[in-house]
Formats: sequence, C-alpha cells, structure tokens
Amino acid sequence: MITTKKGKAGKTTLTFTQNTEFLSPFVLPKFQNSYGTGTAGVNTTSTDLSWGSKLNASNSMGYDPRSDYFRTGVVTTESLTLSVGTEKNQTYASIAAVNSEGIIHNNTYDRLNFSIRNTTNFLNDKMTLDVGASYIKQKDNNMTNQGRYQNPLVSVYLFPRGGDWNDVRMYEEWDTSRKINTQRWDYGLTDYTGQNPYWISYRNLRANSKDRYMMNGSLSYDVLDWLNVSGRVRTDFSQNRYTERLYASTNTTLTEGSSTGYYAERSTRDRQTYADIMANINKTFDQEIVLTANVGAMVSDIMQNYMDVRGPLMDGTYDGAIPNVFNIMQINREKLRPYQDKWQEQTQSVFASTEVGYKGAYYLTLTGRYDLPSQLAGAQSSKSGFFYPSVGTSFILSEILPMPKQVEYLKFRASFASVGLPFKRHLAQRYHSWNENSLGYNPNYDHYPIEFLDPQKTDSWELGVTSRFLRHFRFDISLYHAKTSNQVFNANLSASSGYDAYYVQSGSVTNKGIELALGYENNWGGFGWSTNYTFTTNKNRVDKLADNYTNPITGEQYPVETLTLGALGDTRYILKEGGTLGDLYSLSDLQRDSNGNIYVDATGNITKINVAGNPVKLGSVLPKANMSWRNDFTWKDFNLGVMVSARLGGIVYSATQAILDDFGVSEASANARDNGGIMLNGVDRIDAQDWYSKIGSSSNIAQYYTYDATNVRLQEVSLGYTIPKSLLKGIGDVTVSLVGRNMLMIYNKAPFDPESVATTGNNYQGIDYFMMPSTRSMGFNVKLRF
Repeated sequence: MITTKKGKAGKTTLTFTQNTEFLSPFVLPKFQNSYGTGTAGVNTTSTDLSWGSKLNASNSMGYDPRSDYFRTGVVTTESLTLSVGTEKNQTYASIAAVNSEGIIHNNTYDRLNFSIRNTTNFLNDKMTLDVGASYIKQKDNNMTNQGRYQNPLVSVYLFPRGGDWNDVRMYEEWDTSRKINTQRWDYGLTDYTGQNPYWISYRNLRANSKDRYMMNGSLSYDVLDWLNVSGRVRTDFSQNRYTERLYASTNTTLTEGSSTGYYAERSTRDRQTYADIMANINKTFDQEIVLTANVGAMVSDIMQNYMDVRGPLMDGTYDGAIPNVFNIMQINREKLRPYQDKWQEQTQSVFASTEVGYKGAYYLTLTGRYDLPSQLAGAQSSKSGFFYPSVGTSFILSEILPMPKQVEYLKFRASFASVGLPFKRHLAQRYHSWNENSLGYNPNYDHYPIEFLDPQKTDSWELGVTSRFLRHFRFDISLYHAKTSNQVFNANLSASSGYDAYYVQSGSVTNKGIELALGYENNWGGFGWSTNYTFTTNKNRVDKLADNYTNPITGEQYPVETLTLGALGDTRYILKEGGTLGDLYSLSDLQRDSNGNIYVDATGNITKINVAGNPVKLGSVLPKANMSWRNDFTWKDFNLGVMVSARLGGIVYSATQAILDDFGVSEASANARDNGGIMLNGVDRIDAQDWYSKIGSSSNIAQYYTYDATNVRLQEVSLGYTIPKSLLKGIGDVTVSLVGRNMLMIYNKAPFDPESVATTGNNYQGIDYFMMPSTRSMGFNVKLRF
C-alpha cells in the first residue's frame, strides 16, 4: 500500500475494488420431455396437462426451463475508498455501486452508496468528535419470491410438453380493434392464474425506489485519565415508493375483472433515532486489579408512516377509460382501495455494566438494564417496564494452574443473562381493522384487548471453554440453555364472538444446544494451511402453551394444549407441549384398510380423506445440526479457499413438486408411466395419472411431498493472487481472485434447495410453493490499493 505524506504522521490511502458475479439456478425440480400435452395417454390441445402419449424425436421440443427460460444473472460491484489523516484529524470517504440482473427476465436491483466520516481530536486530545453521514439510493424491479400470483415460474414449470417455447417468447401481439398490444398466451393454466411468463416479467411491473439517509455523531471527553464521558446520536431515515402496473389483457383475477389494467401506489416513510449518554471508567489498582465500568441512559424511537392506494383501472363502461394509463385518477372509484397507517414506538432505558479483572486471569462481569417501552404505556399490564440483568465470569486457567507444555492457553467462561421483549403494539387496546370491500372499518374489533400483559422474557445460561494447544490448534466449545416465557399467541375465537382474534400470554419454549469450533494453522516455508471446523446443534421444545385460559366471551376456563397455525393447503404447524415450534402436520391422507394398507376399490380407485381429527405428523422443519469445514491454503502470493457445509435433519415440504406431478411435467410422472403405473401394497397397480391426481395438485397429501432436509454442499471455492508492489514499481498492489459459491450439491433428496427460505416468519419455513431457485455464482474480484 502506497502512502502519501500529509504533514506529521499524515497519510493518504486509495482503494478500488471491482467484483463481477455470474448467477445461474442451483437446484431445480426434475422435469420430463417424453410425454406430450393431453390426458389419459391421448394427445389433445384441449387441456393444459402433460399426460398425453409418448413423444418421438420429431414432435418433442426438448423443452428445459434451465436452458430455455432462465438466463445468466450478473452482479457487478464497484467501490472506491479514500482515507486521509493526521494525528489530529482523520477523514474517510467511500462510494460503492451494485448493479444486478437476476436469473428471471426484467428482474433488476441497483444500489448506490455514499458515506463520509471525520474524527477530530481537541483540547490536547482529551476531546474527540466523530461525525458521519451516509446516503443510499436503491431501486429494484420485479422482485419475486414464491406463490402462484404474478410468478413466472408457474407457467415456466407447468408449460404443456410438446408445445413450442419459441411461440411463448413472443409474449404480446397487436390488437387491431383495441389498438394496443395484448398478451399472447394459448396454454391455459387458469387454475393457477396462468400467464405468459415474459408478459409477467415485462407487463406486470412491480418497482421499488428507496432513498435512505443516515447520520451519526459522538462526542467524548476524558475528564481524568481513567474517567470518560460520552454521548452518541444516530438517525436513519428512509423513504420508499412502490408501484404496481398490470397492463391490459393481464389475467383478470389479478386486475379484479378490469380489461384495461390495474394500478397500485404505496409510499412508506421510516425513521429510527437512537441516542445515549454514558460515563466510562477504566482504572487499574495496584497493577493487579482492572476495573472497567459504564453507566448511562438511552432512548430509541421508531416511526413509520404508510399510505397505499390501489385498484383496477376504469373499463369501457366509463367515459375516459384508457387502457394502460397508470395513475390514481384512472382507478375505478367503485373499487378504489385506500389504506393509511402511522405508528410510533419508543423505548427509554437506563443501564450499567462493570467488569473486574484480577491478575489478568480472573474476570467478573455484571450488567443491568431497565427498559420503559411505549407498548406498555397505558396498557393494563402488571408492569410499566422491565429489568434484565446478566452476570458472567471467566478464568484464564493457563495463568492460574500449572499446565502441560502442550497447552498454551485455556479459558473457562460461564454466564447468565435475562432479556426482555415487549409485546407488539395495539394488543392492549381495542383495534378496528379496515374493510377494503365496504371502504370502512369492520363492525367487529380486530382483536380482544389483553389485560395484564407482561413482557416476553428469555433467561439463558452458557458455559464455554477456549483453548490453544500443540502450538497450532484452537478449540472452542459452548453449551447453552435458554428458556423463553410469557409468549403471546392467538387462541382463535369463533367469528360469533365479535372479534377476529384473542391473544393469550403464557407460553414457554426451551432451546438448548452446543456450539463447537476446532481449528488448525501452520506454515511450512512458503506454504501455509489453515483449517476450521464448526458444529452447532439446537434442541427446541414447547414446554407450555397456556394454563387456565379464560374465554373472554363465555367465561369458560380451560388449558390450551395445542395451537394450530396456518401453513399451506392441508398442512398446518401444530404446537403441542413436548413438541417443537417447527412441527408440521398434514390434515389429509389416503383411505386405508384394516391392515393399514392403502384401500383400492374394485375399480382400481383410491380415495383421499380428511384426517384433521388425527393429523399426520410430517416432522419438524428445524434442523438437528449444522456444520461447516473450511480450508485455506497459501503459497507465496497465491491463496486457495474451500468450504463444505452441511445441514443435518429436519424436513421440508414441496407443494411445487406435487403440482408438477399432477400436471404430468415431472420426471417422476414420466418414470411412473414408463413403469406401467404405481405399485401399491405390493400387489395393486394403479394408473399413474389417477395416482398423482389424488396425492398431487394444490390440495395435495403432504406426506408424499415431504423430504429429508439433510444436505451437503461445496459452499465456496476461491482462488486469488496478489501482484506485489515490487512488480508494480512500488505504486501499489493488485489482488485478483476467482470466487464460486454453491458450486456443487453433494447430497440432497429434496427437489429444491432446503436452505432456501421464502420468509423468516415461523409459519412458512421449510415450504416450497414455486419458490425462486437458489443460485450458483461464479465471479472474479479485482482490488487495487495505492
């Protein structure tokens, strides 16, 4: 790195980095191209199913979504940083840009970041002022996660085999009577809101534009050489505008029946402010006792202002109705749906912490914090605030006890911490929800107000050991036990109660597990090797749901022993005492005989039945363990990194695979036809289409589409080379590297990537419903330092 002198101890550093990644789908379902459009083995164009007769080479189009639809995504990142400083003043500035095109057509993401920071010392270096500011400009277009609506993957995956995909690429055509371009799509799929996938990408437009401003400042003063006072403040303001434009001839299910289009506009303003003031102590007594402490107060304030207007455009029955004119004035007033919301939350706190160290070997840490959250203000709660303490201790055993020479460092640690969390806003007040159909508030309240709420509380214990031994080995292990109580959940009142929901508070959940890391590092001349293995496991258990729950309408008192949460189709998350938060159940099954075999009647038919009274447990979507193993090699100016990761246990469920089977486009459906049908009970063979029409489709029987989530993958490979300054006449150095991620799935039984998630919420983990595939990325990086 080249430095330029700027007065006493001054220097200037300039760094430029450029990174380019190429993306492609990583794990996709397996498809078939051997059977054409039709049903019952007969080719016909009157259906969108692919259960026709066998195709030969002349009439098979060889359609493959991976090569025919998905494109190579590109992500480019450029950044430039400048650092200028002296002993008294340091300035840092940076600019970075990210531009990406996804594997789905017309899916883009662009971001531009600016930031600047300055640190200055005053009053003989006793006072320090640190100020900074950042601005982010972000735009994204047609972000799609999963589901059937406005998702091009539905049509891409279910496209009837034997059709001509080149015909689909021409997604619009001129309508001479309407004098506009209209959608070109002749392949049905109406049950899944089927549309031309390119029309979805280029004529169902969803765009976000976001501006974000962040500022921060801190001022500290050294009152004494061991006493410091400081104050900090930071604010984060963002403004987001979302628009949705659905062009004329879009599926009318999406446009609420309008033939001229649909428009939505949403604006969101968010503001977060944090400020604190602290007194800090760092003092040594008799060169053996070190005291570090701070005491202070803080305030955190969050606000959001939200406004949404949406509706179908006026159609031909209205004067002045013009297709594809997207503004609020063109929305049909009879179906206009405005919505506005504004909320603010604030937490005020006082806190203190102290750590005492003795002889560099014994340490004791104590902390305490008292929060006053606004969610409790005015609520009928037993508390207006809550206190949560922590205590921790550690011992450097290698400094206290005689150790074998092979053990260089050995540390033991133990801690207890209690953390509080307020319940969500409005739970303690009567709250009306907005009725979009009548454009007014619902006559019923959204939920029954809770009385005497307590904050959610988590008490956790942790024990750990850290060690370095045999010169090159590192070892760290932690054991933890955490119990969360006073959880809030919906007890599901009947509609006749006058409330949509009733929340109760009593649940408790335990998590306990192990985190382990083992590493080795050594050098032999110019060759170096570093290896690190990590292992984590967690056991989750529902200890209690609710005791003595009283129905607020009837006054009836009873315990809540199970809690059913919605998932997808006939699947449900059902919480039971002794179970986990991720237990997934199926409410349907095939009828069985007295021996437990699938019942096949005299005509060869099977029957789907409802088993909601005794649901079938599919398993837990939570993994039993995760592990990774990373190796880094260096030789002179070269470096090579390889990482393998694995998830062990848990289950995932694919509604996508069920629908692919029902439509006859999956490899499994072709294999079943090749085998002459499906063998049941070892003696009965039924027609493949009959079988998959019963267990597949959107109302599938989930146990036939539940998979072990265990997977092992080559997570990352990187290769780099640094051109030394000596070869560049001392101007600077250049590092060039190649990086690949998700390079190889070594083991996986699911038809999608089990590590992909559609949401971080508790009610949709481990579920695939036309979810976007995870991506494999390969790219290169160039870093210049001057």
